[in-house]
Amino acid sequence: MYSPEFRLLLQSCRFSAGDDRVDAALQIINNENADWDSFISGAVFHRLEPQALDLIRKLPRNFVPETVIVMLQERTRDNLVRQIRYVSEFFSVTGWLGSEGIKAIPFKGFWLGESAYGDIGARISSDIDLFIDVRDLERVKGIMTGNQYIGHEGIDRLTDEYVRKEMAEYNFGRYEKGLRMTHIEFHWRSAMAFYRMDISIDDLGSQISTGMLQGRKAEVFSPAANMLLAVMHHGGKECYWQLRQVMDIAHLLRRYPDLDWDWLLNQAQRFHVRSLLMLGIRLAHEVTGVPVPEACSRSLSDKRIGRMARGRIRLMAQPVAQIGRASCRERV
Repeated sequence: MYSPEFRLLLQSCRFSAGDDRVDAALQIINNENADWDSFISGAVFHRLEPQALDLIRKLPRNFVPETVIVMLQERTRDNLVRQIRYVSEFFSVTGWLGSEGIKAIPFKGFWLGESAYGDIGARISSDIDLFIDVRDLERVKGIMTGNQYIGHEGIDRLTDEYVRKEMAEYNFGRYEKGLRMTHIEFHWRSAMAFYRMDISIDDLGSQISTGMLQGRKAEVFSPAANMLLAVMHHGGKECYWQLRQVMDIAHLLRRYPDLDWDWLLNQAQRFHVRSLLMLGIRLAHEVTGVPVPEACSRSLSDKRIGRMARGRIRLMAQPVAQIGRASCRERV
C-alpha cells in the first residue's frame, strides 16, 4: 500500500473528465492522516506542482492547509513566469543562430508544455533544451559567448574532440547581478556516448517542420520525434524515476494518439529503445489512465513490461530522501 501522500500525487496525475479523482482524494484525506509536508516535497521532487495545485483547487477549501495551497500557487506561478521568459529567450537565441544558418530545435521544456500539455505553465522545467548539429558546435559557442552567455564551468578543461565524441550537450548560462536568469543546453545526441543512443539531427531531419509557439512560427519536432526523445531521455538516461517523466509520455499519447507510429517504432528498434518505449507507455497508462494505442497494445499483455512498470511505480512511491540514481541499476 502506497502512502496517502503518494496516492494523492497519483490522483493529481489522473486524466479524468468527471469527479472520480476528486472523490478519491477526499476519501484519502478523510480516512488517513496525510503528511502535507511530505506531499509538498513529493510534488516538488516529481515536478508536479501545477497538477497537484489543480487537484487541490477542486477540493473543499477546509480540507487542505492554506500553507499548502499558497506554496503550490507560488511555485506554479514562478514556473509560468520562467517559461514565458524562456520562450522569449529562445526566439532571441534562435534568431542569432539562424542568421548564421544554424538550426536549433526545441525539445522537452516549454515545447512539450505547449505542444503536448497545451499550456507552457503546466510543465515544470528549469532550462531550455535545443537540439543542434554537432558540426555547428564551435560556431554555437562563439555566438553564445558573444552574446553575454557563459559556458558551463569546467567544461573548458575538456578537449573539443572529447566533448563532441563522448558528451551529449554543451551548456550556457546568462547571469544578472550574480543570478542565473537563463540556462540553455545544446544537445547533439540524446545522452552521453556510453548510453549508446547516438541519435543525431540528421536522423530526425524528416521530423522537423514549422510549428507555432506562443503565436510565433518556429522549427519544431513532430510528436513522434518528441516521443522518441522523451523515451530516450526519461527512460534510457533517467530510468523513469519521476512522475513528470511519465506525464510527458501520457500527454503526448493523449494529444497525439495518431502520431507516426511506423516511424517511431522503427526508430525505437534501430536505437534499441523499443522496450523502453513500451515501458513508458505502460507507465503512462497505469498512472494517468490514458488509452494505449493499438500499435503498442503488447505493452498491456507483456508480463515483463508489467513487472517493470510496477517496480518503477514502487520506486517512485518511496520517500523522496530514499529515491536515488542507484535505481538505474534496474535496466530494461
